[in-house]
Amino acid sequence: MSQVHQVIEPAERQPDSEPQATSTAPRARSRPRMVAGDIGTLLLSAVLALTIWLIATNQENPLTVRQLATPVPLTLVGLGEGLEVVQDLSKESVALVVRAPRTSWESMRDGDFRATLDLTGLGPGEHDVAVKITRRDPQMTVLEVQRPEYTVVLDNRVEKEVPVQVEIMDGAAFGYEWQTPIYTPMTVTVSGPQSQVEQVTRARAEIYLRNAKSQVERTQTLMPVDAQGRTVERVTVAPPGRVQVVVPVEQWPGRKEVAVRVKLSGPPAAGYRLSAVRSEPSTIVLQGDPAILSEVPGFVETEPLDLTNATADVRRRVALLLPEGVTSYDGDFVMATAGVTPIEGGVTVSEPLVVRGLGPGLTATAALDAVDVILSGPMPLLESMNEDDVFAILDLSGLVPGTHAIKPSVVRPSGISLDGVIPETVEVVIRPVETGVVGELQQVPDVEATAAAIAPTTTLTTEAGAGMTIPATPALVTPTPAAPLP
Repeated sequence: MSQVHQVIEPAERQPDSEPQATSTAPRARSRPRMVAGDIGTLLLSAVLALTIWLIATNQENPLTVRQLATPVPLTLVGLGEGLEVVQDLSKESVALVVRAPRTSWESMRDGDFRATLDLTGLGPGEHDVAVKITRRDPQMTVLEVQRPEYTVVLDNRVEKEVPVQVEIMDGAAFGYEWQTPIYTPMTVTVSGPQSQVEQVTRARAEIYLRNAKSQVERTQTLMPVDAQGRTVERVTVAPPGRVQVVVPVEQWPGRKEVAVRVKLSGPPAAGYRLSAVRSEPSTIVLQGDPAILSEVPGFVETEPLDLTNATADVRRRVALLLPEGVTSYDGDFVMATAGVTPIEGGVTVSEPLVVRGLGPGLTATAALDAVDVILSGPMPLLESMNEDDVFAILDLSGLVPGTHAIKPSVVRPSGISLDGVIPETVEVVIRPVETGVVGELQQVPDVEATAAAIAPTTTLTTEAGAGMTIPATPALVTPTPAAPLP
């Protein structure tokens, strides 16, 4: 049986082998078509994924197109040795239109863009040079350069020596004249583009005397100018580029300028002092024989200006006391003014404390019964003050029961200055009113409205002794006048 089985087994397998051969042939032919389809599907999937990613990215970080708020300064590079740019491009800039993601706009800062004109290899003459833009962020795209090209004129750099010219722009004071200026250096070297340097004829310095009455000394910057006196641009003067100038100023013969000295008589009123004296004009020009003028001191006096019992400025037209044979070009009279001001002094007064604004049903006690008030002002005002002119007030408006540090306010006459209060704050204890408590504070009327209406008998209880009353009359210290001006 086993042998039969072995014989039959190949016979049984043979029919199976042929269908297998026939079935594998079609599969081998369809494999390329299946691989190509898979690649197409993969490519389509990749394109769809990229599209979805781009859409998502654009929604989260969208691209926007804007013009830069600040134009980009123009920079020159590659200028050849021995060459100069004829025109001034130092202030030129270009405006850019840029497309960039939102995050790039948010992080943008100065210097992200650079605009350059590359002059490498260019010689003398006129050239059209394109603007080159470089950027820091590669996500930024420049869509438009509003001036993409510049015409640049190049020329050889040359130098030459030109004379210095000092020009006086105004005059000396009346009665004076300026002489020929003395200056150094006499010549300077200028340099720049050849076409510009050839126009320069001199280096000019402008000097203003401004009504000078004596020698004028200046150090002035030199400017290269052409034959018509116009400044030539793009040309520089060799360092230091300045000239030192001395302009002598002399008085005309037979004239002499002197000061006016106002003569005074009589003292001001008691408590007042002389603060200033002036005349209009303060100087005059005398005319006469040079020999006589040489004997005149540097001033002339006026007739006396009387200040007897003056309490305010005195202003009057007074005559000049001129020497024999001399006249004044400005007239024989001047307007004289003498300033008269009160003598300043200081005073310290001990002021009883009074209360204002204490709520109903409340009482207050203070650590002090008086404060020292430091005042200053004109002596006549200080001496005329009386006990009802100054008040030290503790304003308790709106305060609830408890302990408070109150800064006293001081009412004083107009014209008197408050220099300080000692101490600056006073401790006040506010309590509800209890029946039979001694030392309740009386309410004080508005002393600022009418100081005289305040009763000086207002009492304030102190912690040192309940029921103590504040003295009604403050202790005045005799005012001490300030030292008069010499």
